[in-house]
Amino acid sequence: MKKNIIILTSGLSGSSVLAALIAQDGYWTGESTVKKSDYDTWENQELVELNKQLLRDIGFVHDWTMHFDAAWPEWVFEKASRLNPQPYREFVERCSSHTPWLWKDPRLWLTYRYWAQFLTEENLCYLCIHRDPWQSWISTTLRRQIQTFSHARKYESGIRQSILTGLNEIQRPYLDLMYEDLIVKPGETIQLINETVGSGLAVQDFVRIFKGRLYKKQHGFPGMVKAIAIYLKNYSQRVA
Repeated sequence: MKKNIIILTSGLSGSSVLAALIAQDGYWTGESTVKKSDYDTWENQELVELNKQLLRDIGFVHDWTMHFDAAWPEWVFEKASRLNPQPYREFVERCSSHTPWLWKDPRLWLTYRYWAQFLTEENLCYLCIHRDPWQSWISTTLRRQIQTFSHARKYESGIRQSILTGLNEIQRPYLDLMYEDLIVKPGETIQLINETVGSGLAVQDFVRIFKGRLYKKQHGFPGMVKAIAIYLKNYSQRVA
């Protein structure tokens, strides 16, 4: 039996590619999904709006897209516990009528503890996806998010450790994935996903949705050179 899936991640971690892959196996991603200029993020639009509403209602004003604080998820959970739970419970009930469903929204690393109280864990698995630190820095820099490598690495590793620690504390099942493994070792990684969540995906499904080259890391020497040039040009604006 296929398990419902929640993807937990930081931004620009390959989560949209992972979600697009899983959606190939009949997973419901919502009535509408968030689309950026060049790709579909596969984020349930209603889930995204509810997460935005939750953070707004509790007064969370921090820039979570570039900064990390290990205390934030617990703070969010504590403040959110005072909110009216009806909109969130009703959303979970609507999703339940579309099993198996898939949730993805980068804000979930802040809000998943609150959502967990409304979810049945027996038929649910969390997929945690992170990136190789160097590949991650190149990707963010190419997207003009200018930050030192040290800051980028601490941000990515901090969110990952926060997610894994939190899932262990609330005793929820999860699979920890590295995005580069999905590209370099697609067969092995997809099989691991299938065994964990009960899906029936194949490498052919990945080929159908992946725009890059398989069996090698996304960014090689040319990408590294370009990223370094962008970083140096915008050095004064870096986040350190």
